[in-house]
Amino acid sequence: MAVVHLPLNVSQGEGLELSQEYQIGFTYPVFVLTNSNGKVINQWIGYTGGANALIRTLKWALQDLSTIDQRIDRFETSPTYKEGLFLAGHFSKIGQHLKSIEYYRKSVGLGKSTFNDYSYEIFSNMANAVWKDMIPLDSLFPTADAVLNSKSGKADKEYKVAQLITRVARKVGRTDEIDPYLQAGMKAALGPNENKKDPKYRELLADYILYIEENLSRATKVKKISMGQGWKDDRDKFYDYSKWCLEREINLEEAEMYARKAINLVFPGMYRARVLNTVADICYARDKTDEAVKFINLAIDEDPDNRLYQNQLKRYLEGE
Repeated sequence: MAVVHLPLNVSQGEGLELSQEYQIGFTYPVFVLTNSNGKVINQWIGYTGGANALIRTLKWALQDLSTIDQRIDRFETSPTYKEGLFLAGHFSKIGQHLKSIEYYRKSVGLGKSTFNDYSYEIFSNMANAVWKDMIPLDSLFPTADAVLNSKSGKADKEYKVAQLITRVARKVGRTDEIDPYLQAGMKAALGPNENKKDPKYRELLADYILYIEENLSRATKVKKISMGQGWKDDRDKFYDYSKWCLEREINLEEAEMYARKAINLVFPGMYRARVLNTVADICYARDKTDEAVKFINLAIDEDPDNRLYQNQLKRYLEGE
């Protein structure tokens, strides 16, 4: 058996065409294993930890050369728990979140697992579907409740639910409805020792104060305390703070100051491009469109193959 490696730039030429055909998003690198006819066998995202790890992943993927289409047909005629989970994971990776949920639920319905009900995976796919405007926010709450009521190692998942549901609710302007999820997440983050200095607890507490108590100054104070002493001199921490403010559209003047400060403190290329993109977004949020265009063009210069920055430039110019 021979595997032909075809590296492509998804921003241009054949790479751009194939990225659309294989539903490649904006998370790179993406590995797509196909048969000789171009039919997808498997797909995974992200670096795998060096050549040896990549070879192990490839060997795993080559254990079953069935295409996705063949797996779908096989599941329809003779459904199995393992096949359903494989398809659920595949559709999640390519952004077909509702189809992923369908397969997770079918797999759980086969009743083969005693330790995982996949409630969190269903919730996270539902959250992504809401984020992409596929479904309304109201569809998300029952799946969040299912995670909170799950018996399969839910403490860390409760924290993640609070994080994710806050992010999604913020996007659609309904943060007044997330009180129970923030409280559950804070309780989980505290743990049995009720450590109120835990960074995860303080992160959720800041959002609780901001959105439920509606106290901006106190929320900002909690966020700054959570970063520890000396955060103003720590590049990663003050840059994180600038993004935290941008996501919540608060303290944007201060956020811009810290984001600008980080520009020359990161490596050139894709890392500096990320910071420049943050500065551009903050400027745009502050109605400084000319500045936003200037900084996103600098980001494009640093990382010209990243389609995200081209889309950002288009958004700024079109006033979206």
